[in-house]
Amino acid sequence: MTIYLDIVFLENILLNYIIILSTAIISKEKINFIRIVASSILGGVFSIVSYITDISIFSSITIKIIISIIMIRIAFSKNKIKKVIKILVFFYLVSFTFGGIAFMLLFLLKPQNIVIQENRFVGIYPLKVTVLAGGVGFLIISVVAQIIKNKIIKNNMICELEIFYKGKNKKIKTMLDTGNLLKEPISNADVVIVEKESLKEVISNDILENINTIVKGKWLEAENIHSYKLKIIPFSSLGNDNGLLIGFKPDYIKIYSEDEIVRNDVIIGIYNGKLSRNNMYTSLIGLDILNIKT
Repeated sequence: MTIYLDIVFLENILLNYIIILSTAIISKEKINFIRIVASSILGGVFSIVSYITDISIFSSITIKIIISIIMIRIAFSKNKIKKVIKILVFFYLVSFTFGGIAFMLLFLLKPQNIVIQENRFVGIYPLKVTVLAGGVGFLIISVVAQIIKNKIIKNNMICELEIFYKGKNKKIKTMLDTGNLLKEPISNADVVIVEKESLKEVISNDILENINTIVKGKWLEAENIHSYKLKIIPFSSLGNDNGLLIGFKPDYIKIYSEDEIVRNDVIIGIYNGKLSRNNMYTSLIGLDILNIKT
């Protein structure tokens, strides 16, 4: 049987490209097509070298894992070990799925063109089979990833939020509210809605106990009232078309979700009421604050 190395090389590059691109989409990593192509070429070169040489090191699991890590570093430029391991898991998940589909299609379509040589499958791998395997694999992985993503979002709707303001800080429970698109009208900053009871450790009780008075435009006589630079935020909700919130700009906030997110460009809107009946959370954040695109 005649094996054309240029075709094998091209097939490996194409399949590596599809696998790495799928890994990027599933793991929600930034896609850089030039980096992905470079990483795919490295994978293709390794496949050819391991195919034409009898050096055992090229067939060892250790060297394959090292090559996989290098490919991920090239494609995604990640330095943190935790992040690299996470992407590596997705990479192998996608690879095993695509590999299984590719071998199934090869056996179904052209089983006579495949032989086992020294514990390795060799033969003529048609480009159409590679593309078809990539397409079917990508579809399967995308559907599964969407199901997992929906479950993760539901399970991680509630996380911790820490507010830092004037040398004070308070950690509270917050809920991701997809309907919270509230913006401060002048700066257009995203607004985090927080129950006033949760803010007693970071802002004056004089302000918290006189929210309604301040909303009506009757500012307090307290000496430090102006240092808070309070803002009036209009909002609308069910049964309240012309509501107003008092807001202030914290030094910064931290959101402890899958990754730690730090924002210093948000406004805290003080809510004079309860957001949760069972006190599971005392604040609401929107998708924009987490930089989640819908």
